[in-house]
This record gives sequence, C-alpha cells and structure tokens, in this order.
Amino acid sequence: MTFVDNQVALRAGYGIAETGLEVLTVSGPDAPSWLTTLSSQIVADMGAGESREMLFLDAHGRVKFAAGIVWAGEVAWLFTSDASALAQFLESMKFMSRVEVTACLDQQVCGFFAPSLAEEVLAGFGPIWSDPWPGITSGGTAYSPRSAVHPGRDYSACLGVIPGEKTAKVRAELRNRWEQLSWPRETADGYSLSAPVFSAESDWRALRIAAWRPYGTDIDQRTLPHELDWLRTAVHLNKGCYCGQETVARIVNLGHPPRRAVFLHLDGTSSLLPPAGAELYAGSRKVGTVRASANHFEDGPIALGLVKRTAPTGELTVCWQEGEEEHSLAATVTVITDPAGVSWQGQSQIDRKSFSRTPPPADSGSLNIAG
Repeated sequence: MTFVDNQVALRAGYGIAETGLEVLTVSGPDAPSWLTTLSSQIVADMGAGESREMLFLDAHGRVKFAAGIVWAGEVAWLFTSDASALAQFLESMKFMSRVEVTACLDQQVCGFFAPSLAEEVLAGFGPIWSDPWPGITSGGTAYSPRSAVHPGRDYSACLGVIPGEKTAKVRAELRNRWEQLSWPRETADGYSLSAPVFSAESDWRALRIAAWRPYGTDIDQRTLPHELDWLRTAVHLNKGCYCGQETVARIVNLGHPPRRAVFLHLDGTSSLLPPAGAELYAGSRKVGTVRASANHFEDGPIALGLVKRTAPTGELTVCWQEGEEEHSLAATVTVITDPAGVSWQGQSQIDRKSFSRTPPPADSGSLNIAG
C-alpha cells in the first residue's frame, strides 16, 4: 500500500503506526506532587486514565523534554521522544523524594486515531494517552492568530504501548478484528479503504505535521514553548513555581518570543525531503531551520520550521547538504505562531487595559492612545 492509503486509513481509525516515541513510568507516593513541581503542568489532581501534556524546562525557560502523561492507578506513564534521557534527568532530581523512575525500552509506542478497535486491544498492555492538541487546556493560552481555523481541529491522536515480544500477536489480533468489518470502506471525505494498515513512523509524522503538532524531536537548544504554540496544551500559567517559570510568564505578559513556528509547503518537483536542521533563507539571509518534514497524502511534501519572529511570511528557500551534494527547495509559509508575538492571554490583557483606560480631560491637550 502507498503512504496515501496508509495515512487515509490511519486518519479514519483503521490502522496503527509506529511513532518513534518511547515510554517511561514514574511511581511512588510522592510522584504526583514531584512531577507537578518539576514540570510546567499540574498533574497532582489527575484522575486515572486522564491525559495531559507537560514540559521540563531549564532555568532560562528553554524546553529540555516534552511528555504526554496518563495515570494508571498510582503509576504515571510518560510518552516522550527519549525515555532514557528523560529518566536520567528525573533521577537527578529525586533527592529525598519517594519515587521510582523506569524507562520501558522494551515497549513499542504505537499511534492511532479514534474511532478505532486499537484502543480496546492496546489498553490491555497499559493506559491510552489521548493527545489534547490543539485544544487550549486549563491554564493554557495560544500564540496562533485568533482569526485562523486551526488545521488540527479534527486531530484525535492517541498513543498506546505494545510489549516488544507481543507485537506480532497484537497485529494479528487487530487484523482479525478489522477484517470482520466490511471492506472496502468509504471515508467521509470520499476515499476508499481496501484494508486496515500498519504504518511507518513517516506516515504518523505527516499527519501530526499537517496538524501543526510539535514533538520533543522538533526542539533545539534554544526552543521556548511559546515559539511552537505549546502553551495550548503543555503549560499551566497559574501553577506554582517550577524551573523556567519566570521566562514563561515574562514572555506571556510582555510578548515577542524571539522565534516562531511556521508550516511549510515544499516544492513537490523533487522527491527529496529536507532533514531536521536544514536551513531556511529569505533571499540570502538565514532566518531559521526546518524541524520536521514528511510527505502528506493531500498536501504533498510539508514541514514544520522555526524562524526569526521578523522573518517574512511569504516564501522561503530550504537549503541542506547531503554528502558533497547541495540541495534547495522553495517553501511557501503559513503562519502558526502569530508574528505579532502576543498570546491570546496577552492580547486580552492589552484589551482590558485599553478598555479600562480613563480618557484625559477634554482641555488637557493630550491624546489617549489605546493599546
């Protein structure tokens, strides 16, 4: 089957995909309060099976790790891009806390979309994490333009785990269940599915890029959560102190993160895709880098990029080198993070201040400029 078939079946809920993600567990009586203290999210009040997202920042507010979290009883399952590195970081922060951290490297993290029989099958091996993207969760805010319709509005991604030694058995069980349905199946948008699919990571990546969904693999050493519009789902602005909180709050209140995320439609005349780190140019001026790319079943070659806040919003050129060969592609830019650099919460603060301002006396000779 082609990547078109795979992505259509995945999106319709009749397939599972490799995601490239990993999982670790955190347990112990102090785990809820400890994870809340360390991260950008409140997780101490979560119920069993509830899903949230969290970031671990450095002292300057830059993203070190991103993780989806779901509780199974008294055990927190964290889905992340590098379980070993996150586990090592958490171990270094234990001190006297009564917690146990375990990187579950024998578990394969699979992704799927609801409605799907996959949830019923995979739930037998651990909890299912339901991605909150792109909703604005409690305590969050957004950096996308208010007037735009978010392309991820129908993005209903979920993650589950399969023990490595049971992968073949789970695939066989899913195939048997799906094959009991009538095939071919027609999707609501007119595609015909001939069979369920087991897709590669590239198919999963294409769907999440199209939804503007950032992953921990998209960050570099300077990434701030505001730049990727990550405050939608991964940051609670009203929680207690945590590492990096001062930077997060300052940028929300004052605006203007130094960079912003963009969605890129790449020139489809070439079969090449730029790797993470490929450079983005406006004319001869370097303005950013590509963070992830993939071939999408409808949009063709697409990518997420991080550019300077002042970078133009029209077209850019992607440049990279493979061996001794240099490559370049034209890229059309769609705004993800508003170039104005003000969050929805920050804009509301400006609006409230403007509304509450008292005009000067008519004979004062001064002007009242709102904003």
